[in-house]
Amino acid sequence: MVPLPLFKLASLFVRHISKYGANRIKIQAHEHPSLRRIAAKYGQTIHQITMRVSVASMRDVAAEKRAKEKAEAPTVKTAEQVKADEEKAAAKAAAAAKAAATGTKEKVSSYDPSRSIWTRKFRPIPEAKAVDLFADVLGDAFVLLVAGGLITYEYVKSKSKPDQNTVRIEELAELLKDEERRVAELEQVEKKQQLRVDVLEQALELLKSERASGKLKTA
Repeated sequence: MVPLPLFKLASLFVRHISKYGANRIKIQAHEHPSLRRIAAKYGQTIHQITMRVSVASMRDVAAEKRAKEKAEAPTVKTAEQVKADEEKAAAKAAAAAKAAATGTKEKVSSYDPSRSIWTRKFRPIPEAKAVDLFADVLGDAFVLLVAGGLITYEYVKSKSKPDQNTVRIEELAELLKDEERRVAELEQVEKKQQLRVDVLEQALELLKSERASGKLKTA
């Protein structure tokens, strides 16, 4: 009778339980107030890290610097370009005057291609999405933790269990040694038997020679 793979069945059951636990974590992240605050906070952190990694993987700093240098390089402008620049300068001055009159500061772009992407702040996502993001990450981490524990347990168990091939080879080696020992013993017995046969043959030859010499004397 083939034994049932109890460990595999148990691991499959534990995996299903871990998925259920992950879903419960996601539900509690939305319903529990304290956990929701923590999930929203760390969800925003995960979002910032994800955005930085995504932008860093697509960013080309050298190309951005070349584009900026090309844009700032002095060129010969036409009359229309000069007029457009004057209009932009006038509009900017009017906006600055209006901002000074109202007591507000004009928003200035602080984009710098040489600035590290890891110090940049991206626009935060809504709280519900942040909670969902953190809950998904936490649930997946729980499932991976359970799966990793099962894999580690199976690895340790397989290491502690002796290798069947090695055990079989050792058994065959022992059988071979026993067979060689038996053959050696049989050879020793055969040598002793051969020695006895030789002694008997010599005795018979001696007896025959004595009888032959006795007959000659009587004759």
